[in-house]
Amino acid sequence: MSDMERLLPTDDEVRFFQDHGWYKSRKIFTDDRIEAAKRAQDEFYAGQFDFPPVNGQRFAGWTAADGETMRKNDHASFRKQGLIDIVRSPIIGAIAAKLAGSPSIRLWHDQLLCKPVEKGDVVARVGWHTDYGYWKTCSSPKMLTAWVPFHDCTAEMGTISMIDGSHRWPDNTAHLDFFSNDLEGLEKRFVTGGAEIVKVPVELKAGEVSFHHCLTIHGSGPNLSDHSRRSIAVHLQDDANRWKWHAYEDGRIAAHDNDWLVRKADGRPDYTDPEVCPVLWPA
Repeated sequence: MSDMERLLPTDDEVRFFQDHGWYKSRKIFTDDRIEAAKRAQDEFYAGQFDFPPVNGQRFAGWTAADGETMRKNDHASFRKQGLIDIVRSPIIGAIAAKLAGSPSIRLWHDQLLCKPVEKGDVVARVGWHTDYGYWKTCSSPKMLTAWVPFHDCTAEMGTISMIDGSHRWPDNTAHLDFFSNDLEGLEKRFVTGGAEIVKVPVELKAGEVSFHHCLTIHGSGPNLSDHSRRSIAVHLQDDANRWKWHAYEDGRIAAHDNDWLVRKADGRPDYTDPEVCPVLWPA
Protein backbone atom coordinates (compact mmCIF):
# COMPACT_ATOMS: atom_id res chain seq x y z
CA MET A 1 0.00 0.00 0.00
CA SER A 2 1.39 3.40 -1.00
CA ASP A 3 1.67 6.39 1.33
CA MET A 4 -1.26 8.06 -0.45
CA GLU A 5 -3.43 4.94 -0.24
CA ARG A 6 -2.90 4.88 3.51
CA LEU A 7 -4.37 8.39 3.71
CA LEU A 8 -7.55 7.53 1.81
CA PRO A 9 -10.84 6.76 3.57
CA THR A 10 -11.62 3.10 4.11
CA ASP A 11 -14.77 1.54 2.68
CA ASP A 12 -16.38 1.86 6.11
CA GLU A 13 -15.46 5.55 6.21
CA VAL A 14 -16.97 6.07 2.76
CA ARG A 15 -20.19 4.49 4.01
CA PHE A 16 -20.05 6.82 7.03
CA PHE A 17 -19.78 9.80 4.68
CA GLN A 18 -22.71 8.55 2.63
CA ASP A 19 -24.83 8.16 5.78
CA HIS A 20 -23.73 11.24 7.75
CA GLY A 21 -22.66 13.72 5.06
CA TRP A 22 -19.21 14.49 6.45
CA TYR A 23 -15.80 12.89 7.03
CA LYS A 24 -12.71 13.75 9.07
CA SER A 25 -9.42 12.79 7.41
CA ARG A 26 -6.16 11.56 8.78
CA LYS A 27 -3.28 14.06 8.87
CA ILE A 28 -2.71 14.68 5.17
CA PHE A 29 -0.63 17.89 5.29
CA THR A 30 2.75 18.32 6.95
CA ASP A 31 3.36 20.99 9.56
CA ASP A 32 5.62 22.80 7.07
CA ARG A 33 2.86 22.89 4.44
CA ILE A 34 0.39 24.31 6.96
CA GLU A 35 2.88 26.94 8.17
CA ALA A 36 3.50 27.98 4.55
CA ALA A 37 -0.26 28.41 4.08
CA LYS A 38 -0.44 30.60 7.19
CA ARG A 39 2.35 32.81 5.86
CA ALA A 40 0.57 33.04 2.53
CA GLN A 41 -2.63 34.08 4.31
CA ASP A 42 -0.81 36.84 6.20
CA GLU A 43 0.77 38.08 2.97
CA PHE A 44 -2.56 37.96 1.15
CA TYR A 45 -4.15 40.20 3.77
CA ALA A 46 -1.13 42.53 3.51
CA GLY A 47 -1.65 42.85 -0.25
CA GLN A 48 1.51 40.90 -1.11
CA PHE A 49 0.52 38.74 -4.09
CA ASP A 50 2.52 36.22 -6.12
CA PHE A 51 0.26 36.37 -9.18
CA PRO A 52 -2.08 38.90 -10.85
CA PRO A 53 -5.87 38.42 -10.73
CA VAL A 54 -6.98 35.48 -12.87
CA ASN A 55 -8.33 36.70 -16.22
CA GLY A 56 -8.12 40.23 -14.82
CA GLN A 57 -11.04 39.63 -12.48
CA ARG A 58 -11.14 41.06 -8.95
CA PHE A 59 -13.79 39.83 -6.55
CA ALA A 60 -15.38 41.43 -3.52
CA GLY A 61 -14.01 40.13 -0.24
CA TRP A 62 -12.65 41.21 3.09
CA THR A 63 -10.32 44.22 3.17
CA ALA A 64 -8.66 45.98 6.09
CA ALA A 65 -11.35 48.67 5.89
CA ASP A 66 -13.90 46.07 7.03
CA GLY A 67 -12.22 45.74 10.42
CA GLU A 68 -12.58 42.83 12.82
CA THR A 69 -15.26 40.65 11.30
CA MET A 70 -15.51 37.29 9.56
CA ARG A 71 -13.04 37.42 6.68
CA LYS A 72 -13.94 35.64 3.44
CA ASN A 73 -11.97 36.00 0.21
CA ASP A 74 -12.93 33.85 -2.76
CA HIS A 75 -10.36 32.57 -5.27
CA ALA A 76 -7.50 33.53 -2.94
CA SER A 77 -5.34 30.63 -4.11
CA PHE A 78 -5.01 32.24 -7.55
CA ARG A 79 -2.90 34.95 -5.90
CA LYS A 80 -0.61 32.98 -3.50
CA GLN A 81 1.58 29.92 -4.11
CA GLY A 82 1.35 28.82 -0.48
CA LEU A 83 -2.41 28.53 -0.88
CA ILE A 84 -2.21 26.81 -4.28
CA ASP A 85 -0.10 24.09 -2.64
CA ILE A 86 -3.04 23.29 -0.34
CA VAL A 87 -5.96 23.88 -2.68
CA ARG A 88 -4.57 21.91 -5.64
CA SER A 89 -3.11 19.06 -3.61
CA PRO A 90 -3.76 15.68 -5.26
CA ILE A 91 -4.55 14.07 -1.89
CA ILE A 92 -7.58 16.34 -1.46
CA GLY A 93 -8.78 15.26 -4.89
CA ALA A 94 -8.12 11.58 -4.21
CA ILE A 95 -10.06 11.61 -0.94
CA ALA A 96 -12.93 13.53 -2.53
CA ALA A 97 -13.07 11.11 -5.46
CA LYS A 98 -13.42 8.14 -3.15
CA LEU A 99 -16.04 9.82 -0.97
CA ALA A 100 -18.09 10.96 -3.97
CA GLY A 101 -17.61 7.75 -5.95
CA SER A 102 -16.37 9.85 -8.86
CA PRO A 103 -13.66 8.89 -11.38
CA SER A 104 -12.24 12.41 -11.23
CA ILE A 105 -12.40 15.59 -9.15
CA ARG A 106 -12.01 19.16 -10.36
CA LEU A 107 -11.52 22.32 -8.36
CA TRP A 108 -14.64 24.49 -8.15
CA HIS A 109 -13.18 27.39 -6.17
CA ASP A 110 -11.71 28.25 -2.78
CA GLN A 111 -12.45 30.64 0.07
CA LEU A 112 -9.81 31.98 2.43
CA LEU A 113 -11.39 32.38 5.88
CA CYS A 114 -10.45 34.00 9.17
CA LYS A 115 -12.77 34.19 12.17
CA PRO A 116 -11.67 36.68 14.86
CA VAL A 117 -12.00 36.15 18.59
CA GLU A 118 -15.50 37.13 19.68
CA LYS A 119 -15.41 39.93 22.22
CA GLY A 120 -17.23 43.21 22.78
CA ASP A 121 -18.70 44.40 19.51
CA VAL A 122 -16.90 41.71 17.50
CA VAL A 123 -19.44 39.04 16.52
CA ALA A 124 -18.32 36.59 13.85
CA ARG A 125 -20.12 33.34 13.19
CA VAL A 126 -20.92 31.31 10.11
CA GLY A 127 -24.64 30.84 9.63
CA TRP A 128 -26.14 27.44 8.94
CA HIS A 129 -26.16 26.87 5.19
CA THR A 130 -25.60 24.34 2.44
CA ASP A 131 -22.92 24.97 -0.14
CA TYR A 132 -25.23 23.83 -2.93
CA GLY A 133 -27.57 26.67 -2.01
CA TYR A 134 -24.96 29.01 -3.51
CA TRP A 135 -24.25 26.80 -6.54
CA LYS A 136 -27.57 26.89 -8.40
CA THR A 137 -25.76 26.84 -11.75
CA CYS A 138 -24.17 23.47 -10.95
CA SER A 139 -25.83 20.34 -12.32
CA SER A 140 -24.42 17.86 -9.81
CA PRO A 141 -25.76 17.48 -6.24
CA LYS A 142 -22.71 15.34 -5.40
CA MET A 143 -20.18 18.16 -5.13
CA LEU A 144 -18.29 18.48 -1.86
CA THR A 145 -16.01 20.69 0.18
CA ALA A 146 -12.73 20.16 2.01
CA TRP A 147 -12.23 22.52 4.97
CA VAL A 148 -8.56 22.92 5.94
CA PRO A 149 -7.74 24.67 9.24
CA PHE A 150 -4.26 26.16 9.61
CA HIS A 151 -3.87 25.03 13.24
CA ASP A 152 -5.53 22.71 15.75
CA CYS A 153 -9.21 23.63 15.75
CA THR A 154 -11.51 22.96 18.71
CA ALA A 155 -15.16 23.55 19.56
CA GLU A 156 -14.04 26.52 21.68
CA MET A 157 -12.62 28.14 18.53
CA GLY A 158 -15.87 27.74 16.65
CA THR A 159 -14.70 24.87 14.48
CA ILE A 160 -16.89 23.79 11.59
CA SER A 161 -20.05 22.05 12.81
CA MET A 162 -22.19 19.65 10.81
CA ILE A 163 -25.89 18.89 11.05
CA ASP A 164 -25.47 15.14 10.96
CA GLY A 165 -27.18 13.41 8.05
CA SER A 166 -28.84 16.60 6.81
CA HIS A 167 -27.73 15.93 3.21
CA ARG A 168 -30.49 13.30 3.15
CA TRP A 169 -33.22 15.68 4.36
CA PRO A 170 -35.69 17.53 2.11
CA ASP A 171 -34.39 20.60 0.28
CA ASN A 172 -32.60 23.17 2.48
CA THR A 173 -30.84 25.15 -0.24
CA ALA A 174 -33.12 28.20 -0.46
CA HIS A 175 -33.57 29.69 3.01
CA LEU A 176 -30.32 29.42 4.99
CA ASP A 177 -27.53 32.01 5.13
CA PHE A 178 -23.73 31.76 5.48
CA PHE A 179 -23.54 35.43 6.46
CA SER A 180 -26.05 35.35 9.33
CA ASN A 181 -24.88 35.37 12.97
CA ASP A 182 -28.31 34.13 14.11
CA LEU A 183 -27.74 30.39 14.20
CA GLU A 184 -30.77 29.77 16.43
CA GLY A 185 -33.05 31.65 14.05
CA LEU A 186 -31.69 29.74 11.07
CA GLU A 187 -32.18 26.43 12.85
CA LYS A 188 -35.91 27.16 13.03
CA ARG A 189 -35.95 27.18 9.22
CA PHE A 190 -34.54 23.65 8.86
CA VAL A 191 -36.71 21.31 6.81
CA THR A 192 -35.88 18.05 8.58
CA GLY A 193 -38.51 15.67 7.26
CA GLY A 194 -39.00 14.62 10.88
CA ALA A 195 -35.34 13.80 11.50
CA GLU A 196 -33.61 14.70 14.76
CA ILE A 197 -31.25 17.70 14.62
CA VAL A 198 -27.80 16.48 15.70
CA LYS A 199 -24.96 19.03 15.71
CA VAL A 200 -21.41 17.70 15.43
CA PRO A 201 -18.45 20.07 15.97
CA VAL A 202 -15.59 18.57 13.96
CA GLU A 203 -12.44 19.08 16.02
CA LEU A 204 -9.25 18.81 13.98
CA LYS A 205 -5.50 18.74 14.46
CA ALA A 206 -3.33 20.81 12.12
CA GLY A 207 -2.94 18.83 8.89
CA GLU A 208 -6.29 17.07 9.22
CA VAL A 209 -9.15 18.04 6.91
CA SER A 210 -12.92 17.97 7.21
CA PHE A 211 -14.93 16.97 4.13
CA HIS A 212 -18.67 17.50 3.69
CA HIS A 213 -21.35 16.85 1.09
CA CYS A 214 -22.67 19.93 -0.71
CA LEU A 215 -26.16 19.34 0.76
CA THR A 216 -24.96 18.95 4.35
CA ILE A 217 -26.07 21.84 6.53
CA HIS A 218 -23.07 23.29 8.34
CA GLY A 219 -21.90 26.46 10.06
CA SER A 220 -19.98 27.50 13.17
CA GLY A 221 -20.41 29.34 16.42
CA PRO A 222 -18.29 32.00 18.12
CA ASN A 223 -14.52 31.84 18.49
CA LEU A 224 -14.02 31.94 22.26
CA SER A 225 -10.30 31.12 22.16
CA ASP A 226 -7.44 33.61 22.36
CA HIS A 227 -6.51 33.71 18.66
CA SER A 228 -8.19 33.86 15.26
CA ARG A 229 -9.53 30.73 13.59
CA ARG A 230 -7.75 30.49 10.23
CA SER A 231 -8.62 28.17 7.36
CA ILE A 232 -9.35 27.69 3.70
CA ALA A 233 -12.39 25.99 2.16
CA VAL A 234 -11.71 24.02 -1.02
CA HIS A 235 -14.88 23.49 -3.04
CA LEU A 236 -14.80 20.52 -5.38
CA GLN A 237 -16.64 19.25 -8.46
CA ASP A 238 -17.32 15.60 -9.13
CA ASP A 239 -16.81 14.40 -12.71
CA ALA A 240 -20.46 14.88 -13.71
CA ASN A 241 -20.82 18.55 -12.81
CA ARG A 242 -21.60 20.99 -15.61
CA TRP A 243 -23.17 24.45 -15.91
CA LYS A 244 -26.97 24.57 -15.92
CA TRP A 245 -29.48 27.38 -16.29
CA HIS A 246 -31.47 28.25 -13.16
CA ALA A 247 -34.07 30.91 -12.40
CA TYR A 248 -35.11 31.84 -8.87
CA GLU A 249 -38.77 32.16 -7.89
CA ASP A 250 -38.53 35.95 -8.14
CA GLY A 251 -37.35 35.70 -11.74
CA ARG A 252 -33.64 36.40 -11.15
CA ILE A 253 -31.27 34.27 -13.20
CA ALA A 254 -28.67 32.40 -11.16
CA ALA A 255 -24.98 33.10 -11.75
CA HIS A 256 -21.68 32.28 -10.08
CA ASP A 257 -18.35 34.12 -10.08
CA ASN A 258 -16.85 31.25 -12.03
CA ASP A 259 -19.15 32.08 -14.94
CA TRP A 260 -16.96 35.15 -15.65
CA LEU A 261 -13.69 33.28 -15.14
CA VAL A 262 -14.04 30.11 -17.18
CA ARG A 263 -13.93 29.75 -20.93
CA LYS A 264 -17.20 29.41 -22.85
CA ALA A 265 -18.40 26.31 -24.67
CA ASP A 266 -21.25 27.01 -27.12
CA GLY A 267 -21.74 30.29 -25.28
CA ARG A 268 -22.13 28.62 -21.89
CA PRO A 269 -19.68 28.65 -18.96
CA ASP A 270 -17.41 25.61 -19.14
CA TYR A 271 -16.81 24.30 -15.63
CA THR A 272 -14.15 21.93 -16.97
CA ASP A 273 -11.84 24.83 -17.96
CA PRO A 274 -8.41 23.58 -16.80
CA GLU A 275 -7.12 27.10 -16.14
CA VAL A 276 -9.80 27.82 -13.54
CA CYS A 277 -11.15 24.39 -12.58
CA PRO A 278 -8.16 22.05 -12.92
CA VAL A 279 -8.44 18.32 -12.38
CA LEU A 280 -7.07 17.48 -8.94
CA TRP A 281 -7.54 13.75 -9.30
CA PRO A 282 -6.30 11.72 -11.07
CA ALA A 283 -3.14 13.78 -10.69
